[in-house]
Amino acid sequence: MSRKKPRVTGVDALNEAFDSVDHAPLLESLGVDIQRDLLILALTHRSFANENGMLPNNERLEFLGDAVLGLSVANKLYERYPSSPESEVSKMRASIVSRYGLSDIAREIGLGEYILLGKGELLTEGRSKDSILADTTEALLGAIFRQHGFEVARDVVLRLFGHKIEHASAK
Repeated sequence: MSRKKPRVTGVDALNEAFDSVDHAPLLESLGVDIQRDLLILALTHRSFANENGMLPNNERLEFLGDAVLGLSVANKLYERYPSSPESEVSKMRASIVSRYGLSDIAREIGLGEYILLGKGELLTEGRSKDSILADTTEALLGAIFRQHGFEVARDVVLRLFGHKIEHASAK
């Protein structure tokens, strides 16, 4: 008679899922180290958190990352395009920090494979959804800000989004 192994939940499930992937390539792509607890939080989507006992999720870090991203990009555009009117640089910023701009960057660094998702999101290919990729990118930026401060987070933003900033358009 075979016994079914009990389902692991809570912090044990979180640690098991996180430890099943080597995060070194992600951290190398970001160019900065993120302490384990912040990295786990940044990568934990609410679907995983809710399925495993209402664990903390990345939404608060996403909130911070959005602010860091917006300010970093806005300031760089302000410097780079000194003769452009506000209406143009505003459109440029909006396109760069949009869901699609963020998900492009997430795909470039292979972020999808690191996101901790619940079963439903896994079944519907959540690792490739623009919204999840964008939100998790912002959460990572929030984690970098929390650990290293604004200047380091800004430098990561400018490195990751540099090409988009250089080729920004107000279209």
